[in-house]
Amino acid sequence: MNMVYIASPLRGDYNTNIKNAVEYCSLAGEQGVLPLAPHIIFSQWCNDTIPEQREKGLQLGLALLEKVDELWVMGTEFSQGMQGEVEFALNHKIPIFFVTHPHDPAYYPVSADENRLLTSVDCTPESNRENYEGQLVVLRHEHLKPEYRTPRNQIWTVTHGPGCRPDYVHSDTIHLTHPVDGDRMAVGRGEVWGVAAPEALAWISNAYSEFDATLLPGATPEGELCR
Repeated sequence: MNMVYIASPLRGDYNTNIKNAVEYCSLAGEQGVLPLAPHIIFSQWCNDTIPEQREKGLQLGLALLEKVDELWVMGTEFSQGMQGEVEFALNHKIPIFFVTHPHDPAYYPVSADENRLLTSVDCTPESNRENYEGQLVVLRHEHLKPEYRTPRNQIWTVTHGPGCRPDYVHSDTIHLTHPVDGDRMAVGRGEVWGVAAPEALAWISNAYSEFDATLLPGATPEGELCR
């Protein structure tokens, strides 16, 4: 069972934020992960309004974050503490998932198989600023239906489209082909994390044997348009 660090705001409307964190943990637990929300745990003895205790709580939270398998960032408003947690996770190569609709478990990054979903840490640094044409990219999990959310379905080849260039003008559309199935679809540039890192592709080939040949240079599968 994956241990998941649940990051969400605490300051502001304290009671509502605690209630939300409890709900997020409950929903995450129903998805088969072990959720851990630091401000539910450490707020029992670290008062967030006292600077020394707040700092202690933040340090305890980072110590916990170092032990988990994934970081889930809940919602679209990030507190200073959450920003620190994201930075810490990036520095320690902990997979980060941004859950934009935290009250809806359909958005939770739970894989449909036993393999964890891919995220930005599985991409080459700064690759979201590169030209994507001809590259193998990582599709964000939220753009797949829950039953199709596996790492296998997150690796795609970018064939063409005005959004291939980071300085696109009128449209950010990129066209994708799946390297195994040959399925095709069009998405916005922002719907991919970036270019898949060599280590991620090696892991994919190990996890899914059908990728062994297709990830070799020059492999070009043929397939039908996704429906």
